[in-house]
Amino acid sequence: MKWNINDVVHGFKVKRMERVQEVASDVYELEHVQSGARLLYLDSKDDNKVFYICFRTTPDNSKGTPHIMEHSTLCGSRKFPLKEPFVELVKGSLNTFLNAITWPDKTMYPVASRNDQDFHNLMDVYLDAVFYPNCLKNPQILMQEGWHYEMADENSPITYNGVVYNEMKGALSSPEALMEDKAMSTLFPDTTYAVESGGDPEVIPALSFKEFTEFHRKFYHPSNSFIYLYGNMDIDSTLKFINDEYLSAFTRHPVNSAVQTQQPFAKRKECEGSFGITEGESTDKKSIHALYTAYNDHMSTAEMLAFRILNYTLIDMDGAPLKKALTDSGICSDVSGHFETSLKQPVWTIEVTGSNPEDKDTFVSVVDGTIRKLALGGLDKDMLTAALNRIEFTLREGDFQGRPKGLYYGVHVMQQWNYDRDPFTALRYEEDLKTLREGIENHLFENLLLKYVVKNEHQVLVTMKPEKGLTEKKNAATAQKLDDFKKSLTKEQIQGIIENTKALKARQASGETEEALATIPLLSRSDLKREVEEVSQEEEKVQGITHLSYQENTSGITYLNLFFTLYGLKAEDVPYAYLLTTILGSMDTDNHTYQELTRISNTYTGGMSYAITSYDDKADNTKYVPVCAVRGKALTSNADKMMQLMGEVLNHTRFTDTGRLREILMEEKASWDMSLFDRGHALVMMRLMSYYSPAAQFKEQGSLSYYYFLSDLLEHFDEKAEHIKARLAETAAKIFTRKNLIVQEVGLKEEKQAVVNHLDAVIGDMPEGEACHTLSFVFPETGINEGFLSSGKVQYVAKGGNFVKHGFKFTGALRVMETILRYEYLWKRIRVLGGAYGAFTRIATNGDALLCSYRDPNLSETLKAYKELPEYLRHFDISEREMTKYVIGTMAPAETQLTPSMKGERAMVMRFTGQTHDDRQKVREQIIDCTQEDIRALAGLMDSVVSDKYFCVLGSEDKLKAESNLFDHLRSLTK
Repeated sequence: MKWNINDVVHGFKVKRMERVQEVASDVYELEHVQSGARLLYLDSKDDNKVFYICFRTTPDNSKGTPHIMEHSTLCGSRKFPLKEPFVELVKGSLNTFLNAITWPDKTMYPVASRNDQDFHNLMDVYLDAVFYPNCLKNPQILMQEGWHYEMADENSPITYNGVVYNEMKGALSSPEALMEDKAMSTLFPDTTYAVESGGDPEVIPALSFKEFTEFHRKFYHPSNSFIYLYGNMDIDSTLKFINDEYLSAFTRHPVNSAVQTQQPFAKRKECEGSFGITEGESTDKKSIHALYTAYNDHMSTAEMLAFRILNYTLIDMDGAPLKKALTDSGICSDVSGHFETSLKQPVWTIEVTGSNPEDKDTFVSVVDGTIRKLALGGLDKDMLTAALNRIEFTLREGDFQGRPKGLYYGVHVMQQWNYDRDPFTALRYEEDLKTLREGIENHLFENLLLKYVVKNEHQVLVTMKPEKGLTEKKNAATAQKLDDFKKSLTKEQIQGIIENTKALKARQASGETEEALATIPLLSRSDLKREVEEVSQEEEKVQGITHLSYQENTSGITYLNLFFTLYGLKAEDVPYAYLLTTILGSMDTDNHTYQELTRISNTYTGGMSYAITSYDDKADNTKYVPVCAVRGKALTSNADKMMQLMGEVLNHTRFTDTGRLREILMEEKASWDMSLFDRGHALVMMRLMSYYSPAAQFKEQGSLSYYYFLSDLLEHFDEKAEHIKARLAETAAKIFTRKNLIVQEVGLKEEKQAVVNHLDAVIGDMPEGEACHTLSFVFPETGINEGFLSSGKVQYVAKGGNFVKHGFKFTGALRVMETILRYEYLWKRIRVLGGAYGAFTRIATNGDALLCSYRDPNLSETLKAYKELPEYLRHFDISEREMTKYVIGTMAPAETQLTPSMKGERAMVMRFTGQTHDDRQKVREQIIDCTQEDIRALAGLMDSVVSDKYFCVLGSEDKLKAESNLFDHLRSLTK
């Protein structure tokens, strides 16, 4: 240990220190004597260093002040007097994480970097931002990030605009988000959880500048802060910096920010809400019922982990008893559950979708009866054991898919620390696992159900009903309110709004001064690694099958990937192939029920997945490798059982159970229905690229086209059931053959040997098949330039084309251009001036390129911004320092710590796409050596992209119909 208890290190007093093996760190709890700031330091060997400062922010209204403050603090500060230092950091930092996050009761500012100087720079900018933000002096920052009246001239209508205002219009477009708001306000009426910390668009315009600044003065003080440090760093100089530069300027004082505990109810409450659907949609089976249960504020970490296991066992696992009971009752198409631990009082939600309002009583009767029966009669111990094994594997593997693990630990810590509980308990899990494993035998889980659910009346039953035209009614009411407001104004007041609008837009459109830009600390190009890492894997034939081995220390875990090429399929088979990946593992096989398959998987593996995907050729968008990827991971000692399970599922699945097939289809359709609008950007991007890219057209069969395919199957299920079952069996037989198979494992010699030894378990019963290496898919034409009508309040606007078809070639400068566009041109035009939440680009080496906006209040204005982009590039002119900044920011993704499974996937990408080490090296050198001339030279290339006739939009029914002349086709999003 570095220090002793009660040592004072640069103003910080050491209160506690312990070794926490679960996170491989010496953990120190300190407190800044003068300011009262709390600090937790995890001394780890990990070079991916993490810092955050978090404030307990407990609003008493839904004006969105915490969320708007989170945005606004990053819009300039004392030492960094730029309009948006956050953006300047993103442009020129090697960060592995950089963001800010608002929760219902806290606001966190986290950063991470593997570069020491970069890490220091990020800390400096963030600390200055939270303690000395310019938004306290400049009302235009609140206008931009929060809300403002907007009016171009005296004949124009008054409208609301602002980044958070538009973001929350999008966020609260989904039925589940509206339901959550309704439930939380009823479940916790006397606490901060009763309000929407992100902001309710109906209420956000009531936020005044005075209230906004008072919020900062109350909550953004070191006495109300939690500082977190993780990783291999010079902790002495870090603490000295935090003390000398920031905390030494403050003295401690009491901050009344504690989250109050809601007194439990004497009786369960009920409430109802509505959500909008389009005029063309049916209201039948569109309702949602949910039971929210609040727990007390002193649950142990073991009890919270137990309820994660219970939620999985009762609801999420195939064959889960509560899910089965609700499905069998015939009142819903899908059942889901979630146990939320990021609140002072945890909340368990049980939800059904695809229901009707009159099914409410049946829903609650089934839930109450099933849970009581299980609590009193006993839970299936094998299911509990399997679920516990699954959680344990996840905890021990610690695979966060490239995100800094220290960040995950830090977020988890706040689930205790924010409520003045012991933060160390959030880092440990060994004792909890031991307690729960013993508890399976001594009825711990049943007793928890009795204590926290059966005998707990602190519950809210919520019913959400669809309402046609609700969004349009609300839009009309807002427009009328603003029209009435305009009529109440004098000419001088109207002129004042017009002038304020002009002044804000002038500020937004103006550039930063060189002096201001120079305040942001910057690395140099010499800090960048010029050499790309070698990627190689061993290749050999095992029993006639291509076997690839990616050598990497996996700590005794075998990662096994089976790739079945799909060249032997016809176009009409592809939708069934996508459907097949949903069904595998969830239907009976020759030797096991689907419930048994789930138990075996959870008991002996870390999970198995099935997916259709494709790897696009590096240079030609008409070429791609379509595959069914089957992935599994397990302790190497259990590799045999994993491979036996794979063989059973791939070779012996029975597609004969009509009732089970209907259940799966209904669940899949319900899942799509609930997430359609939230994944709007992904849907329009894929649909757009399918207009001009055969490679994307294949992927699109698993996107909107798949949703419509699924909807049609369910609508005609009774007449098509036998046909569907036959087509699934035929498709599986075409895919799962030895000739189609490529095997890859990630690990060391032990892992490779385990796979070789047990390969027969996978291929022993697998037919040989016929070799095929030719693409022959011809998919139905959907038409182009589509607008998809939804009940949402914002748009996703995408435009694109293929530059290779116009004679251009990919170059590493395009990667730098993407950074420039995302954080300069598109940021200003689409987000700052337009009020959208964001916009981004996607550019592939094969020439496929697109631009897309996210939660965008506009449509034609955004398309106009895309069209004018090449002109911006033609006149691109910045300082060499700024150019270096963009180059460094472009290289930040290369700093990501790849997990073993991610490294294995990178090797497969290179193999299937034809990308070589020299290709990667050339692109990196082109990035690092990129000049302004290189960027200006891309104007013609991007002109070819935006001049192509292709675009696609998903958004508000009113908005799209008002601009229907833009589209070749207007279609209803939902079916």
